[in-house]
Amino acid sequence: MASGARGRWWLPSRRVLGIVVMVLALVAGVGWSTKPVWQPWWYAATLCEGNLSGDDLTELLPNERLQAAEDTFGSGTGLLRCGVNENDGRHFVLQVEAQTDTGKPQGPLSLEFSIPRDPHYVYPMSVPGFYGKFGPVIIQECPKLGHDSVGRKRRLVTHVYTHRVEDAPSPPSLRTAVRIANGANTEIGCGADPLPLPDRVEPARKLSLSQAEGTMCGWLARYTLPRSPSGKEWQVVAPTDERAPITSCSLVDSGTGESAVNLTGWYGDWTDDPFERLLSANMRIPKGHSSRDALLGERFGRAKARCAGESANFLANSYAPDSSRSVLPMSEVRHLFNEFAADQAERRSCTGLQLPDPT
Repeated sequence: MASGARGRWWLPSRRVLGIVVMVLALVAGVGWSTKPVWQPWWYAATLCEGNLSGDDLTELLPNERLQAAEDTFGSGTGLLRCGVNENDGRHFVLQVEAQTDTGKPQGPLSLEFSIPRDPHYVYPMSVPGFYGKFGPVIIQECPKLGHDSVGRKRRLVTHVYTHRVEDAPSPPSLRTAVRIANGANTEIGCGADPLPLPDRVEPARKLSLSQAEGTMCGWLARYTLPRSPSGKEWQVVAPTDERAPITSCSLVDSGTGESAVNLTGWYGDWTDDPFERLLSANMRIPKGHSSRDALLGERFGRAKARCAGESANFLANSYAPDSSRSVLPMSEVRHLFNEFAADQAERRSCTGLQLPDPT
């Protein structure tokens, strides 16, 4: 009897099978319902060659079921891309791109600026980036990649598209862009210096003229400035390093807190087309001139130079809120603009500086 009992297979009853199926379904359901809790760390561990942070993704990703997007990090291709899609797989939630750019038309930088505008500076000076139309952008020169066949520098451009998950810059999105830039820098052999992780969104610091002396905008402290619209003292916003791919100096009326003049320098051949579009669409071009020239309009102006064998374009904006007029008379803006462009050209050893003429 004993040996016969050991030779039999035990088969569960239908009732037991039903209970087992229900338990398994419950466990699976609980696991699926908690997927939003663990998926940020899963994506951080499996996507983008490990260049993401689970903690930062927790802040960025919505609390819903998501899918991994196409991932080309580690593939050796020229375009490194990764991200996270909605559960339908058709729309992205977070998209990351890093690629080299030499200033060709319709490259990654020219697409960011359909027309030149004042970038939103959110990084410390040690990070060459800003907050673009759709999220953080970082631009780094690649000394180990050299120049292309026509002598243009190769730059690493990193985009993090966050417009579906945030309406304003946040430390997690800024850190995500820096992590991706550092990883792409290593993968493609760019040769740029590693970037530090920011711990906050950098505020726009308004400096007194004496405080601005040690910055890239120190020339404003040595220049005879016009009277501010409010009659109060001028302040300076100097958010960029002098070697940044886009530089900036702003003059702020301390009485109103508003910027009276924004002066920016844009470096690389990629800047030509956006500036020409800006002038042709918003300015009546004087007879004998074209949109390729240095010109001054009613509220903005453009100057030009050649820096390190590439184009440099300089922009002056003086927009009054809710008004069609400039904050300062354009004759005064022109003098400030000329000083800025000349200072930038000297700092970067530029040649062929072209300034708007007095007319």
